[in-house]
Amino acid sequence: MTLLGFRGVSPVMLLFFPMALAAVFGGFLLLKRRGARISPRVRRAYLWAWSLTALAALCAFPIVRMHGKYLIMFWLTVLACFGASALGLLAAAYGPAGAASCPHAASRRRFLAGGVAAAAGTLVTFAGVDAATGQSLDVAERRIDLKRRPGSVPGRELRVSFISDLHAGFFLPQGYLSQATGIIEAFRPDVVLFGGDTVEYELSALDEVQGFFRHLAGIAPVYAVLGNHDGYIDPDAMAAFHRLNGVTPLRGEATELTGPWGRFTLLGLRDMTEERPDGRRLLAQDPDHTLLLVHNPQAVLNIPAHNAPLVCLCGHTHGGQMRIPGAGAMVNQADRRIVAGLNEIDGKRIAVTAGLGYSGLPVRLLCPPDVTNLVIA
Repeated sequence: MTLLGFRGVSPVMLLFFPMALAAVFGGFLLLKRRGARISPRVRRAYLWAWSLTALAALCAFPIVRMHGKYLIMFWLTVLACFGASALGLLAAAYGPAGAASCPHAASRRRFLAGGVAAAAGTLVTFAGVDAATGQSLDVAERRIDLKRRPGSVPGRELRVSFISDLHAGFFLPQGYLSQATGIIEAFRPDVVLFGGDTVEYELSALDEVQGFFRHLAGIAPVYAVLGNHDGYIDPDAMAAFHRLNGVTPLRGEATELTGPWGRFTLLGLRDMTEERPDGRRLLAQDPDHTLLLVHNPQAVLNIPAHNAPLVCLCGHTHGGQMRIPGAGAMVNQADRRIVAGLNEIDGKRIAVTAGLGYSGLPVRLLCPPDVTNLVIA
């Protein structure tokens, strides 16, 4: 499902709209229907809080809009302030004081309020457990083992380290970069691949990751494609940054990976945000020996199954970044069948990394950042 421009949205997210309306306007409905239970002092406090929140949001919006990376957090903060005021009013209406003025309060409303509180408490608990177990603090190593297709050129195994989605400039912990470097060094890859989205919105944030890429280039040859955020900013400048730091950008281009592992072709596609034609036509030459690197896994679904590469390596989704047990990713930003790890969809192998950084919100829930290490034997 696509919602407000976001692809792969869970149907659970449809609850956001009535919840947002309840947070903003629910207090006024409560005042109208249960005003007798609410003291004048509490009523005035709510109206003051609502008015100040609305005024602050109107004044701050033009400033926040200039820094688009904080826009989602801004709106969620505003809704949280409205919601806190409404919950305070709800407590006053149905708390001990409200019950004393109207002892026949409906049990079903109490049950509903308790259910909402329980749901919120469950979400907070999952977030707390996630942080306590270190998943939000440690970079995970994801291992994928693949077999060559019949008729492939023999050789020793090819070892590939794959990372993506740094989103520098948006709460990218330097500890993630050092952990990722340690995982890659220990794996001893033959090649390192980067799946795009180096920065969030500002080229000045490249200073945060310059040393990281230079370090990777000292471990093994590094190849990169550009992501949608790179395309939003300046794709030519991003490609120049990679070349300056020992990384080879691939923009609809192919390169040969030849060594003791035999022969493979690495093809890097342009992201959907770039309108110029890319190298999809090259897939027909030798798909059994081709590794496809592309930022958005949605692009892979358009490739005919008979033309599918040995494996397609993609980022973009962050693994959903926030996953709820039983519901999966709240926003997947791709076909919801595509998850972090190895996917077999419509005759295609799609290896997706959860990325290293954040986007939208600096939160990961049951979806730690990772380095994906592949062994093709």
